[in-house]
Amino acid sequence: MDLYLRVRKIIQNLPRKEDKKERAWVQKYLGSDKPTRCIKTGEIKKVAKKFLKENDLSEAEFFELIDILYSRAKTFEEVDLATKFIGIRKDYREKIKLESLGQWLTYTCGWAECDTLCQSNFAVEEILGRWNEWKKFLLKLNISKNIQQRRASLVLLCKALRQSDDKRIVGLALELVEKLKTEKEVLITKAVSWVLRSMYKNHKEKLAEYLNENKDSLPKIAYREAMTKVLTGKKGVNRVK
Repeated sequence: MDLYLRVRKIIQNLPRKEDKKERAWVQKYLGSDKPTRCIKTGEIKKVAKKFLKENDLSEAEFFELIDILYSRAKTFEEVDLATKFIGIRKDYREKIKLESLGQWLTYTCGWAECDTLCQSNFAVEEILGRWNEWKKFLLKLNISKNIQQRRASLVLLCKALRQSDDKRIVGLALELVEKLKTEKEVLITKAVSWVLRSMYKNHKEKLAEYLNENKDSLPKIAYREAMTKVLTGKKGVNRVK
């Protein structure tokens, strides 16, 4: 049995929510075009760790499995599992071909599938260590016709912004925001808000300056949430108008 079929069998053997209406509601909430078994992400991570411990995959086998999980995914959990594999194997992740990452994004649908891959897997040292590659890659995603890739161009920097005060990171993030701030799709407006709020810890003055200069051109929700973060340190209390 090939690796993909073994992985699918493991997922299928995990207990799922029996209520079809609840599963349908969760799928809609996730924005996914794939049904979900409503398995908690913590359980998926346990499965990923156990599988990788029991299967000593070569680098080629590892990335082949990731490719197949994304391209053939029949459930949300298969996508989630692929992201957990990437998160666990830092040694392979550091060698990732960015064009492959871009391709995987085209197989995703909705905020959850995009964000599980992009929001926490790539640390600032991994991005700065290949800065020229990452910058070129993110700029390319930013102008893609694929909305998943455009969202990812912002979400991929959220962790790095929270981890570092490097001016290259915040400079690129603001450049990417500038190119997307006029879009109306929620997938983008919420990502704009998220990446701006991620600047608070290490780039507060820069963030405040940018918000003051771009109040009228930013998505209203992004401006409100980011300015509230600047003023209160929180996202959703005493929201500014």
